[in-house]
Order: sequence, then structure tokens, then C-alpha cells
Amino acid sequence: MNVAALAGREVRNANQKWRILAACAGILCINAAFPIYGASVVNTAMVTAMKLDRSMLGLLVTANMLITGTTAPLMGAAVSRFGSQRTLIGGSAALIIGSLVMAFLVHGPLQAVAAFGLFIGLAMSAGGFIANQACVAGWFVDDQARPFAILYATMGAGGFVAAPLIGEVISRSHDWSAGWLVFTVMGAIALALSLFVVRDPPKTGTPVEFGPPGGGTGDGSLKSPDIWLVIFCIMVAGAGSALYIAHGLAMLQDYGHTPLAAARSMSLMAASTLIGNFLIGAFGQRAGLRRSLAAGSITFAIGLLLLANARNTGLFYAYPVVLGAGFGAVQVGAMALLSKCTAANRFAAISGVAISLQTVASAATPFIGGWLFDHSHTYTPLTGTMVALNVAAAGLLLFGKRLFPKGA
Repeated sequence: MNVAALAGREVRNANQKWRILAACAGILCINAAFPIYGASVVNTAMVTAMKLDRSMLGLLVTANMLITGTTAPLMGAAVSRFGSQRTLIGGSAALIIGSLVMAFLVHGPLQAVAAFGLFIGLAMSAGGFIANQACVAGWFVDDQARPFAILYATMGAGGFVAAPLIGEVISRSHDWSAGWLVFTVMGAIALALSLFVVRDPPKTGTPVEFGPPGGGTGDGSLKSPDIWLVIFCIMVAGAGSALYIAHGLAMLQDYGHTPLAAARSMSLMAASTLIGNFLIGAFGQRAGLRRSLAAGSITFAIGLLLLANARNTGLFYAYPVVLGAGFGAVQVGAMALLSKCTAANRFAAISGVAISLQTVASAATPFIGGWLFDHSHTYTPLTGTMVALNVAAAGLLLFGKRLFPKGA
């Protein structure tokens, strides 16, 4: 093959991988951001209309996260066996089916828990983080912090759009089920992107083994302590985020803020994750992914503290920016650091385990938060616990330098 033909193929491959990154970002936005932020609006409206208590509001999210978490390792295996594209097709189809079931067949709390847990949980598991991350990691081998930042940026953009959009649809129609028709349309878009744009990354021909030089005590497998420390950071940040997603709107309404203002506040939090995404993508490699992740965990903990005291106007507008920036930094920083500590041929499986444990841990906080509120009428003890755990995670990162590979 001559030099001109080789250069032309390299240009085509470069253009293709950026198109695939854009498609994966859009699919992640639809299959993960919309169910996380948009479904919170629908579920809060549904629970209010059905005159249910806060425990049921928490149980919806708990059931969803249990399905997402327990099936995550299976999705990692599916990506390894069938490829990212087929897995994403299945997840997008599940979102369409689940949203139609929620819109037309759900008339009671048990039906809602079953449908939201099973169908939307499977949509988030198959069509969300694992397959999209594995696809992007396979196409962008050399520098993954920046592509991951772009991938996760659409989570913030999707959350910014989803909450007020679905809130407006419900407000105009006076029917919470109308919000699920938005999900149906978005699921169709994700399915089209999965079918016509996404392609599985090329095979390298030989397995890429773990072996970053200079430091680190692990071997790039689940036996490595650095990987478990990153997973712990993901778990405690996810648990705090789940508490906010499930009960944040209700908490803010308890403080005297209107439902529409609370929904806009949630959209601002989602948009603010872009700040953390950008900072990690732009400076994470230079500052060190380990230190950057620790800074994100501390920022997220401060955001939770501000949320717990967001009764006045100043904190009401401050908390979403700090909380979102911290969570955005943890999202990108944790996965970029995990990719540094993990053998390339094991990344899909290990990220599946990480997301599984994150969602299982996250599944507990919505129900516990609702149960505590129904009995004590406060979220303060659980919020304080989430703050302490995220600060502890940051401390372990900062003082655990020798556990990580050189440059991490």
C-alpha cells in the first residue's frame, strides 16, 4: 500500500472514530441522562398524583438501580462477546418498550415499580455507560481522558434539557404519563444512532496486557487495590447522587421552593457537570488523574452540604453548580483513572463490575432516604453520611499514591 493510500485510510479512521464518539455521546445522553434526570420529574409527578408516600418514590429508583446494577456485569460480558453496537441496540429498544409501558399500562404503584425497574433499568444497563465507554475506549486508545470528558458532557447536557422539557410537557398536558412519550421519541433516535452510526472498534490482533512502568501494586485485574479504591469512589459518589435524584425535588419543595423552580435547579445541576467534565478533560492528565478525582469527590461533598441547607435563595442557586461540577469531575476522573489501572482487554468487564457495585450501592440510598423521612421527617443523617464517605474517598486517594501506576 502506498503512502498516500495509507494516509487517506488514517484520515478516514480518524473521522469515523469522532463520528462514533458523537453517536455514543448522544446514545448515553438518551439512555442514561434522560432516565436519571427526566424520570425523576415524571416519578415525582406520578407519586404526587397517586397520593403515595416518599418511600414509594425512593423504591422506584431503588428497583431501577438494582436492575441496572445486577445486570451490569452481564452487559460487560455482552460487549465482550457480541460487541458494543448490538448491546446498544438492545438497550435503546428497551427504552422504547419501557416508556410505552409506563405511558399506557401503568395505573398503580406496583406496576410502576416493576416497569420502571425492569424495562428502564435494562435500557440504562445495556444502552448506557458500559457499552458506550467500551466503544470509545476501543477507538481512542492513546488519550482517553478527553474522549471520556466529551462522552460524559452529554450527560450534563441531557439532564439540563430533560428535566425542564419533561416538566413542561407534564405541566401543559396535566398528565404525568405524557412525559413518557418524550422518552419514546428519544429512544427511537438512540436506536437509529446505534444501527446506522456506531461501529465496534477494530480488533488489535493481539491482547494488550497491563504493564504501566514505574509504580503501582496491582496487575490490572480485580485483585488490584488501586482498582478497588477507584470503585469505592464511584460507589459513594453514585450513592449521594442517587439520594439527590430520588429526593432532591421533594427536599427542595419542603424548603418552600416551587416544583418548577426545583426542576430548573436540577437541570442546572446536570448542566454544571459539564464544568467538572471539562476540567478533567483539559487538565486531568497534567494535574494527575488521582488528585483530580480526589478534588472532584471533595467538591461533590461540599455540594451535598449546600443542598442540605438550600433554604435561602443564595444556597439554592449555589448548590447545583458545586454539586454538578463535583459529580462531573468524579464521573470522568474515575473512569479515566480506572482505564489507567486496568488492562485494556479487561476494561469492559471491570467497568461493568464498577458500575454494578455503584448502582447497587446507589439503590439503597433512595429507599433508606424515603424511609427515614417518613419516620423522622428529615434527610440530614443520610446526607451527612454521604458527605463523610466522599471526603473519606478523597483522603484515601490523596494518601494512596504508591498504590497507583506512575503518572496516574
